[in-house]
Amino acid sequence: MLNSILNSTSMPLLEKAAVFSERRQAVLAGNIANIATPNYRTRDLPVESFSQAMKKAIASRNQSAPTNLQTLSPSTPLGSPSLQSVASPKKSIDQFFTDDLFQSSDRHPHNLTYQDKGNRSIEHEVMEMTKNSMMQGYVTQLMISQMNLLQSVISEQP
Repeated sequence: MLNSILNSTSMPLLEKAAVFSERRQAVLAGNIANIATPNYRTRDLPVESFSQAMKKAIASRNQSAPTNLQTLSPSTPLGSPSLQSVASPKKSIDQFFTDDLFQSSDRHPHNLTYQDKGNRSIEHEVMEMTKNSMMQGYVTQLMISQMNLLQSVISEQP
């Protein structure tokens, strides 16, 4: 029952975003660690593709929005079909987040390419790492807020 309630919230999407930002942080840290390595090609995760997958998953969840919670009475039994339709999403979001979204690949050279065919820039890597770190913090705060909301509902506190 708890899994179906959690899956009907934004928690699965936040989980995917947290995993993506964690893996991207590791890839960006590797780029910085190899900044002075000759012939090193910077790597990154497909940020734009992940963003598109996130948009599709959100649109899919909005289209398959289940029964309105306001139509249920407070005395609705926990095992009733109407409550189960509210608590369980129609589609799994996993279909939108394929494994290739979480695999790093060579980044296209958008900056200066050196004679040794390297395309590294410490400024760019630090900027990307900062943006990713901010996204990671934002996702974490949203997850904490979702859990606090669930905790207050369970403990029946306003």
